Amino acid sequence: MGHHSRRDSLAGNPPSSSSSSSSDHPHPHPHHHHFSSLPSLPHHHYHDFDLSWPFAKLDHLDRDDIRETAYEVFFTACRSSPGFGGRNALTFYSSDHSDGGVGGIGTVAARANGVGMVPTSRIKRALGLKTLKRSPSRRSLSGGVGSSGGGGSNPSSPSSAHGPGSPRLAFTLPAGRTKRPLTSAEIMRQQMRVTEQSDNRLRKTLMRSLVGQMGRRAETIILPLELLRHLKPSEFNDSHEYHLWQKRQLKILEAGLLDHPSVPLEKSNTFVMRLREIIRASESKPIDTGKNSDTMRILCNSVISLSWRTPNGSPADVCHWADGFPLNLHLYLALLHSIFDIKDETMVLDEVDELLELMKKTWSTLAINKQLHNLCFTWVFFHQYVATGQTEPDLLCAAFAMLAEVANDAKKPDRDPNYVKFLSSVLASMQAWSEKRLANYHETREREPTVEVDHAGNRVDYYIRSSLRNAFSKEKETFSPTLKRWHPIAAGVASVTLHQCYGAVLKQYLAGVSTLTSDTIRVLQRAGKLEKILVQMVVEDSVDCEDGGKAIVREMVPYEVDSVIYCLLKKWIGERLEKVKECLDRAKENETWNPKSKTEPYGQSGVELMKLAKETVEDFFEIPIGISDDLVHNLAERLEAIFQEYTTFVASCGTKQSYVPQLPPLTRCNRDSKFIKLWKKATPCSVTIEGVMPSGTNEGHHPRPSTSRGTQRLYIRLNTLHYLLSHIHSLDKTLSLSPRIIPSTRHQFRNSHRQLGTSSAYFDLARLSIQAASQHVSEVAAYRLIFLDSNSVFYESLYVDDVANARIRPALRILKQNLTLLGAILTDRAQALAIKKSDHEMIEEDFDSLKRVFCTCGEGLMAEDVVEREAETVEGVVTLMGQNTEQLMEDFSILACEASGIGVVGAGQRLPMPPTTGRWNRADPNTILRVLCYRNDRAANLFLKRTFQLAKRR
Repeated sequence: MGHHSRRDSLAGNPPSSSSSSSSDHPHPHPHHHHFSSLPSLPHHHYHDFDLSWPFAKLDHLDRDDIRETAYEVFFTACRSSPGFGGRNALTFYSSDHSDGGVGGIGTVAARANGVGMVPTSRIKRALGLKTLKRSPSRRSLSGGVGSSGGGGSNPSSPSSAHGPGSPRLAFTLPAGRTKRPLTSAEIMRQQMRVTEQSDNRLRKTLMRSLVGQMGRRAETIILPLELLRHLKPSEFNDSHEYHLWQKRQLKILEAGLLDHPSVPLEKSNTFVMRLREIIRASESKPIDTGKNSDTMRILCNSVISLSWRTPNGSPADVCHWADGFPLNLHLYLALLHSIFDIKDETMVLDEVDELLELMKKTWSTLAINKQLHNLCFTWVFFHQYVATGQTEPDLLCAAFAMLAEVANDAKKPDRDPNYVKFLSSVLASMQAWSEKRLANYHETREREPTVEVDHAGNRVDYYIRSSLRNAFSKEKETFSPTLKRWHPIAAGVASVTLHQCYGAVLKQYLAGVSTLTSDTIRVLQRAGKLEKILVQMVVEDSVDCEDGGKAIVREMVPYEVDSVIYCLLKKWIGERLEKVKECLDRAKENETWNPKSKTEPYGQSGVELMKLAKETVEDFFEIPIGISDDLVHNLAERLEAIFQEYTTFVASCGTKQSYVPQLPPLTRCNRDSKFIKLWKKATPCSVTIEGVMPSGTNEGHHPRPSTSRGTQRLYIRLNTLHYLLSHIHSLDKTLSLSPRIIPSTRHQFRNSHRQLGTSSAYFDLARLSIQAASQHVSEVAAYRLIFLDSNSVFYESLYVDDVANARIRPALRILKQNLTLLGAILTDRAQALAIKKSDHEMIEEDFDSLKRVFCTCGEGLMAEDVVEREAETVEGVVTLMGQNTEQLMEDFSILACEASGIGVVGAGQRLPMPPTTGRWNRADPNTILRVLCYRNDRAANLFLKRTFQLAKRR
């Protein structure tokens, strides 16, 4: 019975003390051991057997209960088939059958007796399973006239010649009788370990209950109830055997109708309570099943009512007593397990095709379909491979082949939720067991063939490492203590040898390493850990030596992992920065300062440079080691040098003085005189500038901007500098705040400033260089715009001949168009600096020049104080143009509230729109508003949008 306990655990139901006594044949029965024992298998096959059961457990039912009920369901479903009492059976004969039957392998011939065998199997051939090596007459039985069962004769009682617990099934053959092949019914009874007495009782019950109803479908028969009604205690050996049999039938009803019903139970169902009461009462003694028994009447009513329920209350055409999950799967798995030969459980019967066709007749009763069958069939092969000690690889190959069918099923739409649930559970169980075995394949590979499956590389890597760790542990725990009896430091010598072996491999590996990678880091780190473990083993093993193990430790040449990593890391930094430097060199040769798009108005070299710098810093911190502050400082200094060199390159755009025109010669001649024209022809041009576009025209009210291509490229340079500044700030934060940095005493001052936030940790010199370069480029762009691009409307036209006919208004129109273009090209950060140089200061300078003209014209006819008084209003407006946006918004808010008499704007109130007075004044809110409207920066746009719903300037 020890084998029974093992098989119970495999089936998912733990063995219990009642396991043996719950069957139809208790110990006193002479045939009990004969049919319940399993073949003997070496015990070492099960030491590491831990395949989890994926189909959920059944309470109160053991494996024998499931097996015997499964046979009853099977026999009932097949009762009209040949060999089970039906007629016109098809019999299969091999080519060498002794009776001289016609036909070769696979030939089908009709036999009235319903007996035969299948010499070849389509299923076994498809799954790659071997054919049983036995003669056709080996699975046979005496076929005399006295055989019972009509067309489906029963075998005679099993012989007890082999003694109790014998795994073999032999049949006594009286002298003078010929042998015949077993019928499918006889094979299944033999495979399911059902006694002849139990089989006869089942046949009698079906004959009694189905009198006149032989065409009744199996799925309409509540089999346990029919058995309880028709079998009496007198048909059993004793009352104890009958009581055990009756309890099994009631526990099956309890599992199928109460614990795992296919149709959910309503809480108010009174039949549930009545059935439970009867089941509890049967625990102590058998219930009365007589015709006049009230208990039997209540039992019948309860079972019938519960079995014929439907989810929607409509009439049912099948009863539901064995089709609830997981009871139905347990029963079906018990049937599928019968395909394995009881004489050699690693082999599948050649009759498997016919048996599976018969099992298919139970599908309607058990609610099994093709998908569930494929899943259960896959599990049966895998489970059998494990249960038989992994000795037959054909079983594993068959499971793998069936997995292909399961994979196809899993792709189909509208899958049943129960199928999906058990599919996941089965695959998880198979994977967990397989991975545990593969993680220790050094232990099992010698005696266990492996199916060649294309595993993912990372999983194979895990199996290799895990198995090697287990092998090393065995080395340390098993062999070293034994060898120590003959060598004082056996483990130490082994450790030194391993250290030298791994050291040689490490040296060979590093010889082929040209740059630092994550794999290299991992190899070196693990080499360092291994070295520490081996040194510790040597030290522990050498405690009793005179020198404390110093001599043997000196044989261990250090791997110097930290030093190797540091050198490789510095080399890595140099290689990555060389790529950034190459980008800088390409920029000097190829940069045209043409933007890629409106959304990226920068020089492409700047974008590429900062992208490489960012990737270098990010990859630097991805290296899986502790990074010292010295290395970070080294990286930052070398990056900063590249940034400064690039900044110098961007700022190489000439000087502003080169655009200032020469003063005209001192003369009283009119500019239209012949002398002046002759002088201009004789004087060569001192300044030649490339890229000058035709000056803007002043036709109509919509003049074109005069900004040249060269000036626009200066704007792109300015954008690029501000792009660099923002990204350098981001890099600075990454370097300063990374938790991967290990502080060093050398840079303790910078570390303390970093923590206090009082100073930037890196790139301060680069920031100063960029700020100075931005100032320089903006000045050059402003001078070029005014004195070159706008020369025709300013220097060549303003106040020419007389003031009245050459006023500044046309020039201001062109200037406005130029500033609009400037705002469209420059980024928000770069606009403030550029507009200030080309707007406020120049207008202020222009106005000062205008004042000086009036003060000095004629013989001083206009007093200086008069000029200053008349200019006060204009100077106030010009001063407003020089203020920053935030100050303008604050002044406007105060003056607007005062002008409207509101005082202070409360929560939810808006500033009032000031009226247009027509009087320009720096204290006039309407004037300040117009200055704000002229601005095209982010702060002004947001303020005007939020306050007056004014759109962004276009």
